[in-house]
Amino acid sequence: MKKALLCFVILCLAPYLFGQEMVEKIEIVGNERVTRETVLYYLSSREGDYYSEELLRRDFRTLWATGFFSNVRIEKEDGIKGKIVKIIVEENPIIKNIVYKTGKKLKENDIINKLKENDEYILPYSYYNEFKIKRIQKTIEDLLIEKGLTSGKVKVKVNKEGKNELGILFDINEGPKVRVGEIEFEGDPKLLKSVVRGAMKQNKKHGFFSWISGKDVFKQNKISEDLASIKERYREHGYMEATVGEPRIEEITRRTVLFKKQKMKKIIIPINAGYRYTVGEVKIEGNKILSAKGLRRLIKLKEGDVYSTKIREKSIEDIGEIYRNLGYIRSAIYPVEKLDPKRKRVNVTFNIIEGDVVYLNRIEFKGNTFTKDKVIRREMLIREGDRFSLARFRDSILRMSQLGLIEPVGEPDIRPNPEDPNKMDIILNVKELQRNNIQFSAGYSGYEGTFVALSYSTVNFLGAGEKLELSVQHGKRIKNYMFGFSEPYFLDYPVSLGFNVYNRHIIYPFLFNQKAKGINFTTGGRVKGYWRANLTYAYEFIDIDAEEGGYYYNYRGGYAVSSITPMIYSSTINSPLTPSRGSLYMVSTKFAGGFLGGEMTFIKPRFEWSFFHPLVLNHIIGFHLEYQFIKVFGDSRIPIWEKFYLGGERSIRGYEIYSIRGDENIGGEKSFVFNTEYIIPIGGPLYAILFYDMGNTFTRNQKVKFNNLYYSTGLEMRIFVPALRVPFRLIFAYNNRKIRADDTSFAFRFAIGTTF
Repeated sequence: MKKALLCFVILCLAPYLFGQEMVEKIEIVGNERVTRETVLYYLSSREGDYYSEELLRRDFRTLWATGFFSNVRIEKEDGIKGKIVKIIVEENPIIKNIVYKTGKKLKENDIINKLKENDEYILPYSYYNEFKIKRIQKTIEDLLIEKGLTSGKVKVKVNKEGKNELGILFDINEGPKVRVGEIEFEGDPKLLKSVVRGAMKQNKKHGFFSWISGKDVFKQNKISEDLASIKERYREHGYMEATVGEPRIEEITRRTVLFKKQKMKKIIIPINAGYRYTVGEVKIEGNKILSAKGLRRLIKLKEGDVYSTKIREKSIEDIGEIYRNLGYIRSAIYPVEKLDPKRKRVNVTFNIIEGDVVYLNRIEFKGNTFTKDKVIRREMLIREGDRFSLARFRDSILRMSQLGLIEPVGEPDIRPNPEDPNKMDIILNVKELQRNNIQFSAGYSGYEGTFVALSYSTVNFLGAGEKLELSVQHGKRIKNYMFGFSEPYFLDYPVSLGFNVYNRHIIYPFLFNQKAKGINFTTGGRVKGYWRANLTYAYEFIDIDAEEGGYYYNYRGGYAVSSITPMIYSSTINSPLTPSRGSLYMVSTKFAGGFLGGEMTFIKPRFEWSFFHPLVLNHIIGFHLEYQFIKVFGDSRIPIWEKFYLGGERSIRGYEIYSIRGDENIGGEKSFVFNTEYIIPIGGPLYAILFYDMGNTFTRNQKVKFNNLYYSTGLEMRIFVPALRVPFRLIFAYNNRKIRADDTSFAFRFAIGTTF
């Protein structure tokens, strides 16, 4: 039966099978640079295959899409054994060179970077495509508008330079830059003009700060973004039905911040604020693992208060953060708002889709060729098999960066496991930092004077994070010889162990000279999260010399000091030399003498806090606070080298080093220092820093009073030199008090390092 059915099917299809013609030959005509093999590669039709009109139509579309040809034609004729297919082409010319004739404000690099960003960049010896050229022209015109060159023009000139070769010239006439002179609102705006203007991020009124940042440039193509931002600003203040009309643009003449008359644009925007809505009923639905009562505390919308979409979005972010930190990284929160026009209230329901718990399946590190995997893994707060908490994962990356051995490259590659989507596989690309650092430097510093220094250090000695350091420094005010080694995980336990041996000679100008030889041992470990604890034991022999007749002469001689210093601290600061965010909390106390032996008995507590936070335009604000005091016991005298002497780039930078010594001018028993920095990145390694320092030293019985402080404020230019891993600084300062009668209130300093 099966054989009979097969025969029947063959008999029925035979007329079609044996009647269909074959492709006997494919001929390519007109190609010069594009080889026959290249054309055949793009064809679905093949010699010896069955002839198909549909397949040829598809081949035509494919060849046209390559951009190789300005004309494609397919012809067919009968051959001896079947059809002969002729593909007749006219090649597009080759672009031999591309020239961007720019002005002063729009640079060629700006154009090339934008074209690459839009995937429109074409290389020399590409095939000419008129459509691509027009797209590039449009992109350059948009760039001109972004820079406020609204009257700029872009002309494209195509020149023949050889056989089927073209030269492309983009002739860019920038025209004058147009600025925003005035922004007015008409109708019923209700909100303060300054509040509404603040919502406009693209077109800002000409003024000193907007001129410096370039935001005062008129951008016609960004007006719609500003209008949307204004409408959202009204919704943030409860005006849920506010309408923003089409603006009018007028030309005016006004003076710039440089007092030069210039034609500018005046933007007039009609606004109808409408009624202000308050918060009505707030509901939470869909939550299962977290209580509605607990989630409600995260929502800062209180019934009767002015409704704000900004507070609504912050509440959504806070709720989402809680869920993501518990492993529900696919959770989503959707607000549903219902306006009550009669009562002018907004009833909002937060719909929560919790999703499933997600676990960390596997994490892989790539790029660490020398640093052992275990060195990185032991900084991870989240282990394979744990719930994937986003907060713990972010904290883990910060801890890894603080090692100083590696730094993450790009964003982590986080993907669901193919076999189980509720398990995540992570690939974290890292770059190893310079392990071996050999430095030879020479220069001048307030503390060291003129100096030369040679040092060798490795922060990853055997691939497990060990640190080995050897340094020799010889200067006018300091001679320092040091050798040290530390192991961050002793015997693979989370306990660090290290030692330093040193021999140093320090000259305190106009005070005394100190020679010190000693050794210290340090051990420590992580307490919880970012909190660490260290314990240092030190034994040193100190020799003091001073000029005869002075206060410090009575302290001449040698002293043996034995001490321990417990310390607890927490640091989330992202960089020790160029910080932009994070905080430091530190408490330590040095205990000397007593049961430890030695000739000096005292305690010396120290409290320190630092904070950095990023602001707009990559600007950074930084604060630093430090308080210390020393207290002796028994018949012991206060060691003069342990007293507090302020002044210099490490404390109050407008004053000479060690020049602030308290009311008695012999050094303080207490010290208070507060520093503020406003950091402005100029470009590359250069930073401008506005600073404000204050502080003083005090006797044991004096209280810290703000009317008895030294103040220094001014401008610092700081350049970071990566090869030396140290910033160079030029400091221009104004000081509120004079140390000596002939001192000036203005000071200039050259320094290296950082203040905090």
